[in-house]
Amino acid sequence: MNRISNSEILFILNPNSGRKKTDSIIREIRKIDRNISWIVTIDLNDVKKAFTECIEKYNVFVVVGGDGSVNEAVKYLINRPDKLLAVYPTGSGNGFAHELGFKKNLRTLISDINRGETISLDILEINKHLCVNTAGVGFDSHVARAFSKTKKRGFWNYALLSFGSVFTFKPFKAKLSIEGVEHSGMYQMITIANTRQFGNNAFIAPMAKPSDGFYEVVLIKPFPAYFYPFFVARVFLGNLRQSRYIEYIRTDEALTIETDFKELHVDGNPHIVDNDINVSIRKGKLFVIRTTHRKKEKLGG
Repeated sequence: MNRISNSEILFILNPNSGRKKTDSIIREIRKIDRNISWIVTIDLNDVKKAFTECIEKYNVFVVVGGDGSVNEAVKYLINRPDKLLAVYPTGSGNGFAHELGFKKNLRTLISDINRGETISLDILEINKHLCVNTAGVGFDSHVARAFSKTKKRGFWNYALLSFGSVFTFKPFKAKLSIEGVEHSGMYQMITIANTRQFGNNAFIAPMAKPSDGFYEVVLIKPFPAYFYPFFVARVFLGNLRQSRYIEYIRTDEALTIETDFKELHVDGNPHIVDNDINVSIRKGKLFVIRTTHRKKEKLGG
């Protein structure tokens, strides 16, 4: 473990993520140490420019944003044990930040960075898109696409969109090939989970750990309306379990999903797919600051 100085840290702020104003975060950073560097990225071109120009100048990159912002940063940090990721969560879900123990406390975050302890995480690759948290096809990708088109952010707007979609979303047919076994049928949702939760402590895969070399495939079949409140309650209580409507597959093998449903989300970012969905895992390829809040049982070590 090597101590990390503040001069080695770069904050990358996404002003479009969450409700907290970028200016107030910058003021907090300056109050702690005016030698800490920061940059504001308006769009993906700014993100690319920031990493292209700064990747060799700094050793710790603090993403100020949500899961989507983290996802954009990962492509520049993967396979770089000398370049570390940290997160100051300001997004709507912040599933990745929650799982890794990152809180909205700048002093604690900088203290964790200074301490210099790190962990290595697995990364999923889904149709050439990198995924740190969860991806999916079906109900969750439908909601993610609708959410991306709204100007309102936050948990309650996402919840309202989800609730409205319950009555309009139609199950879809899919065939999965994994470890030489085929699974086929009608599904409400197929989630690929590297961590336990979507965000906001909504645990879709309670056994998933991002550093154990495996990922979880969650198959959710169409269920009657009366089951929906139980499903939601179990998701937020973290005790969703296998049932006649829900199946879990834990694997480190490649997965192929064949379906006519074309909406996919990767860490909350919506995509349209034209062909099969292919999933693979890259083990221990992302290097992240270990937080004082992280519980060892969450990450499997």
